[in-house]
Amino acid sequence: MGGRATPPTLFGLAGLSLAACLHLGPQPDPSRFFTLTPLSQVEHATVTSSSNPVQVALGVGPINLPGYLDREQMVTRISETRIDLADNDRWAEPLEDNFALVLTQDLSALLQSDRVIRYPWPTNRRPTYQVEIEVLNFETDTARTAHLVARWILRDVATREALSVKDSRLAEPVRGPTTDESVAALSRALGDFSAEIADTVRGIASKQ
Repeated sequence: MGGRATPPTLFGLAGLSLAACLHLGPQPDPSRFFTLTPLSQVEHATVTSSSNPVQVALGVGPINLPGYLDREQMVTRISETRIDLADNDRWAEPLEDNFALVLTQDLSALLQSDRVIRYPWPTNRRPTYQVEIEVLNFETDTARTAHLVARWILRDVATREALSVKDSRLAEPVRGPTTDESVAALSRALGDFSAEIADTVRGIASKQ
């Protein structure tokens, strides 16, 4: 006895499914990649316009970010105990590296010094001061505000003495509905944080 015939309807459905797959082909990756940006020329000129250059040798780091930020996806805070991870919006490089790079650029501009370097530095370029940073929060929230909360210590590198120990809590409004605007607000918060550190370094250096 011959086998049962496959109903024509099943052949038709299989053919449509195969045709749809062939028509669609490989789908493009919807991911979008973002980076923080340093202060603009106008922004750092406004901050430093009344300040004298401080050619201080400053080391930036180590910088520690919380584990929940150690990921490609961008984070939005929903509540004190809950975060949301973006489906398609990602950091173009590890956030800790991008944060450190932009902070170093901002501090160099604000202090008008070409002697600001990232940790770890070579033994033949040991700085005079070092800022160690523990970042507690660095994300936007559902109220469209960017937050940067950090504890930091400014040290004398030679003696390891803590010259200043501070907590910084910064907030910047997000000026639009897009992810680009969220990243811009985070960059401005980082710029404000840089200004706080620069003011402290400038004050201590002027007394020594």
